[in-house]
Amino acid sequence: MMTHELADDCEKPACPYVVGIRFAVTVHNPPPPFGGGSYRGNPGPRPWEQYRQIMDFTQTQYCVKDLQPDEPSRSATPPAASAKSSVKPPCHGNSPAPMTLASAPRRLLAIDSLIRSGDQVGAQVVTCHWEHDAHKTKYVAKIYDPLYYSFEEPDHPGMPTDVVWTAARDYSIEAAAYQQLQAYEKSWAATDPRDESKNIRGCYPAFFGSFSITFKLVCNGKLYTRIVPLILTEHFPSSMESQIVTKTRNNPNGWGKLRVVELPGTEQSRIHTFARAASSFMRLTMAGVGQGDFAPRNIFLVGEPETAEFRVVIGDFNIAKIFPLMTPKRAPPATIDPISFCEDPGWEDRFCDWLPPWFFTDGEKRRACLREEFSSGKP
Repeated sequence: MMTHELADDCEKPACPYVVGIRFAVTVHNPPPPFGGGSYRGNPGPRPWEQYRQIMDFTQTQYCVKDLQPDEPSRSATPPAASAKSSVKPPCHGNSPAPMTLASAPRRLLAIDSLIRSGDQVGAQVVTCHWEHDAHKTKYVAKIYDPLYYSFEEPDHPGMPTDVVWTAARDYSIEAAAYQQLQAYEKSWAATDPRDESKNIRGCYPAFFGSFSITFKLVCNGKLYTRIVPLILTEHFPSSMESQIVTKTRNNPNGWGKLRVVELPGTEQSRIHTFARAASSFMRLTMAGVGQGDFAPRNIFLVGEPETAEFRVVIGDFNIAKIFPLMTPKRAPPATIDPISFCEDPGWEDRFCDWLPPWFFTDGEKRRACLREEFSSGKP
């Protein structure tokens, strides 16, 4: 494959998702989930484009390629609500076109802190609260803005990738996964509330809906309106803000954030926490959503271990398989053997820092421990 360099993107605004900014948001109806082999029946907003169709665009140009420019064209102005928005340095003597917010607010959402934010990082993840909320209840917003996804193919440096399609796919699947889990929980409460093995309450972050932000963006001298979707979910103070910062292989000049989960100190409590995480994952799968990435980075510990309020929560559903919406439709498994699930050898690479070495080498001791954790034989 020929080497290629991405063009300088002089018109790209600095990432606006910073502490202190307020966004006017409206309720948004997500499209049906699409993408990959799981959702062939839903084509999505448009077909995925290969790099050969993209390589002549900058990321800014590509993000407005399918949009009609506003009329009349005029310069955009910086968002008045941005308290700490930075300005990107000029490129070859040209200042970047600033970004502005729409003038039709429904509710204002204020960013409090950053979990994952910046250019080339994928979906932006921030903590936020509703403006004028006297209690300032915190939420987590996951914002699917293709302008700040990585524009470079992960395995092919210098080659662009279809960020518009990818961001829309992530949003469509994640929103549908939460909607499916909410529907299942409502059905369970109405029909079978005494069967606790089917209870998923607390196994996933509470979901508070889908919304969108409207941005104005100048590109090639024309003004465009972009609609950027987001979802709001439950905020876990101790778990979500525990993180370290590392450079990534595919983005050596940028920064990526990896969460660090503070695990209970004893060997027994760590095994118990792993079993609780596996239970949450299996219950969600039986509820119709195969999360697809059982790993420490997607597990949140809420509350103090060994207390009734302690929860082990599974998050991040952008690659989930939502069985009732797949093509063809699939029925979720009626049950999963928890011991077989926890003995999957693939977990060693992911959970070697969670579990003692003997858990992966001493099968008899491991099974005795897991039989104690899953005494009912159910997740």
